[in-house]
Amino acid sequence: MLKKVRPAADFPYFLKPELQIFARLARVFYLRAKSFIMVKSFLLVLASLLLAPLYAQEQKIDSLKQVIATSNDVNAKAAAYKALVQQLKPDTLLFKEYYKEGLAFARQNSDRETELRLAFINCRDLYDQGKYKAAIAVSDSLHPFFEEEGLLDLKARLFNIAGNSYALQSDYTKASVKYLEYLETAKRLEDEPSAIAMANNNVGMALLNMKRYEQAIPYIENSLMYQQKFDSQLKARALWNLGICQMELLMYDEALQTFKKGVVEANKVDDAYGAAGNQTCIASVLSRKRDFDRGIPAYIKAYEMSVDAGLEDFKIIEALSGVIWGYNMSNQPEKAVKYITIVDSIIETNNMPDIRNREYLFFKSTNLMLRGKPLEADPYFLRYEKALDSMYNVKNIEVIQQKETEFRTKEKEQQLELKEAELSSQRLITSLLAGGAFLLVFIGFLVYRQQRLKIKQQRQEQELKEALATVETKNKLEEQRLRISKELHDNIGSQLTYLASAAQNIGMGLNKTSEAVTQQKLDDLSNFSEEAIRDLRDTIWVMNHSSVTWDDLAERIRYLAHKVANTTGIAVLVHKKGENSSSLDPSQTMHVFRIIQEAVNNAVKHSEATKIEVYVYAENPAKIEIVDNGKGYELKDISESSSGLTNIKARADNLNGKITLESDKNGSKVILELPSH
Repeated sequence: MLKKVRPAADFPYFLKPELQIFARLARVFYLRAKSFIMVKSFLLVLASLLLAPLYAQEQKIDSLKQVIATSNDVNAKAAAYKALVQQLKPDTLLFKEYYKEGLAFARQNSDRETELRLAFINCRDLYDQGKYKAAIAVSDSLHPFFEEEGLLDLKARLFNIAGNSYALQSDYTKASVKYLEYLETAKRLEDEPSAIAMANNNVGMALLNMKRYEQAIPYIENSLMYQQKFDSQLKARALWNLGICQMELLMYDEALQTFKKGVVEANKVDDAYGAAGNQTCIASVLSRKRDFDRGIPAYIKAYEMSVDAGLEDFKIIEALSGVIWGYNMSNQPEKAVKYITIVDSIIETNNMPDIRNREYLFFKSTNLMLRGKPLEADPYFLRYEKALDSMYNVKNIEVIQQKETEFRTKEKEQQLELKEAELSSQRLITSLLAGGAFLLVFIGFLVYRQQRLKIKQQRQEQELKEALATVETKNKLEEQRLRISKELHDNIGSQLTYLASAAQNIGMGLNKTSEAVTQQKLDDLSNFSEEAIRDLRDTIWVMNHSSVTWDDLAERIRYLAHKVANTTGIAVLVHKKGENSSSLDPSQTMHVFRIIQEAVNNAVKHSEATKIEVYVYAENPAKIEIVDNGKGYELKDISESSSGLTNIKARADNLNGKITLESDKNGSKVILELPSH
């Protein structure tokens, strides 16, 4: 079974790093040995070297047991229980025995700190064993008690364990909530910049995995700022996360420099994990810039570094997915097949969820399409779409926004308390000066009064800013609701009305028409229902984005083309030309997409075409053409009252655009011209 893909020569990977050198020496010595005596002598020496650490550990465990069994010193026994539980392997009978015994001893002696520290060790061990749900449950149950005892350092680490547990289950919404609580607790610790740095980095990591890059950047930059205060081993990881955010925001030059700096920082501290991660992202930037001649070798290097560093399976898959994508984009899909085989083996062996591997599913479906296997590609594309829908769940986003707002509110309250403490100090100084002279009292009173007025004014200004921000937010939400309601009313509402009416008519004529006619009506009703579902999905996709790039729009059109081609057998091709850095808002995106959808549907229904092509010219001004090779039509015969043409023109008017129709015996063309901006 393939757990981690490793080079064949790296045979002792299952040993601890400090033992691997002895395993390699044994192999070399054995191959070169000329006599049985030499081999036997070497093996005896090697065995003693390997067993020495184990013997020392056993000695330490025995001495701790001896203290527990014989000592009358309560503090010494408590320390021995904590140290022994640390030494023993989790999930063994001996661990469970001394863990329970230690808890009973602590409770018997009212030693709450020892009891809680033992509970923390148990929680951490559950996490180390991969029992993430159990670790989360224990962590959540312990927080109030750690707060009562003032063990803030352990409370902070509990939040981090819970956050990591959620993250490793790909639940980044709940992970970010725990990391925010970790950050809040870390800020309460005295002189602990490392905890604050780690917490900021983890919040940023969770947000970037939710594709909230702009929101993630300030946390990661805060992490890097705090790391300047101590000898940090975390810089490469933080630079890795920062570079990902810059890359996803299309800041490619900045991202490339960040990742290169991350590799340098990782090598300084022998952080092979961080070096491999940054290398993977260097490859991603090069490939996104369409420099596949450098991007593909960079991904292969990242894959090899990831294996050598022992990265998680999903990180190895990320590097391999980059290789597959590069070969797909450079029109060499056959070269990607061996890498697809490796990824499939890793996923199958570890039973990994689709949400973790959503990008790979898309690249594999694309590879199959390029190799002329659309039927094999379709299931993988559907799995990708389902994983993507789960990733953008609106309810999850609302949960993290609510938690972050709570955190910000608490932070502001702490700042206000600090200001109040400062005011109290000023009052005390003023009272002391009042015993001096009347003039000093009078001056102190004026200063105090001025300070109060200034604080009051600042509070009023802050309240006004918050009120204005609230109004602005409500206005934006109202505009969004209006757009959604109009789109649902214009499209989905009318389709649902038709469905209700059609179902009623079928019911009324059930006993009056033949079974064949009834079946045909039911088939038509089913097809129309599927169309309504597709329209609703398209609407949700658009409304889930605050803005849509031309690349995003082109991908969605390709999805439409894929569906139409599978359903009708007509070849539907999508071409994107040019680069336009601007983006469309949800309303503009929906109008453009509906125009294309209507034009394609008209070509399918009326043109008798064998090929339909959609050209997206992402320029300024932008232009879209829908071309078919059908029988054409007479432009004068098109009725201005046609609902399809009316809808297309109405949507073009909303875009301040222009619709042009062209047709002859060789086919038809619909041209949408958008205004400059």
